[in-house]
Amino acid sequence: MLLGAGSAASGATAGGRALEGGAESAYSQGFETLVAGKGYWFNCPPLTNRSSAPVEVLGAELVDAPAGWRTGEVRAVDWRGEAVGLGAYDETFATTPLMREDRAKAPVRVEPGERSTVWYMVRAEPRSASAAGRAAGCRFTYRSAQRVYTQELGATFFLGPMHG
Repeated sequence: MLLGAGSAASGATAGGRALEGGAESAYSQGFETLVAGKGYWFNCPPLTNRSSAPVEVLGAELVDAPAGWRTGEVRAVDWRGEAVGLGAYDETFATTPLMREDRAKAPVRVEPGERSTVWYMVRAEPRSASAAGRAAGCRFTYRSAQRVYTQELGATFFLGPMHG
């Protein structure tokens, strides 16, 4: 598990319910063509803190990524209320000004009832041209009231042609 701010989740993590990601069951994004060794970035669902206490998001990761994908890199981009493009490539971070500043290096605070302007992006790199597949969403690690939680938000992320 890769976390921001140099943190590592301990065995003390608990299942959380403070985060909401909008219409996550319908949240889908992907890349129909894939090139082995190329980095593809997925936007995790946008985060809303539905609890009555502030949360500090520590990191994110892909859920159930295929074995043929190399995963683990995470970036957090503060879109400052601008429209968010879905998905990116490694080179996109150099050409899109707002994406140059990575907020994943420190916890991202989300106040109660607020929607974060910071979107987490997770990277997948297919190891071979036959590594088409799907991941089931994003797992977030966050802290609230001195306790660390993990929570999964469902989404469909795919590399390669969509079938069925």
